[in-house]
Amino acid sequence: MEVLRNELGPGDEVAIKPGKHHLTYNGKHVPVTDMVYLASGLGIVPVLDQIKATLPRGASSVKTSSVVWLNDNRDTFDLAMDDLEGEYLKYPSKLAVSCILDDAVKNPMEGNKEVEEAVPYFNAGTMAVVCGPKRFAEKAKGYLTRKGYPENCICILP
Repeated sequence: MEVLRNELGPGDEVAIKPGKHHLTYNGKHVPVTDMVYLASGLGIVPVLDQIKATLPRGASSVKTSSVVWLNDNRDTFDLAMDDLEGEYLKYPSKLAVSCILDDAVKNPMEGNKEVEEAVPYFNAGTMAVVCGPKRFAEKAKGYLTRKGYPENCICILP
């Protein structure tokens, strides 16, 4: 991530190769009507790809998406803020976006008012996707589980 911040300028392009992981919903509640994304750092990249694929009318069964992007450095939000805002402006009634300045690895998510307000409780038909560094992903999965999300309704993308 430091390379992105320090060596690239406005207009520079970056290619990111996806890993071997993909979204697989193993929950019992179909169709999936609501998506909840918890991302940190470059984890926002696959989230943007997903919301672009699922939000257009008729593209999927998804009716609403909530994106919660946590970073410990304000500059990290510059990586994708314009794209995220663009998607929100296209789908303001279908997309909720929360950008939270906090170190989610060091600090607990429980008790963080912004996180608590941004992450809805589980409802049938909801799928949660966690994207970011491994320690963040483990912590976010635990948080979602404590918030009522069944493990088979949580997908972790590294």
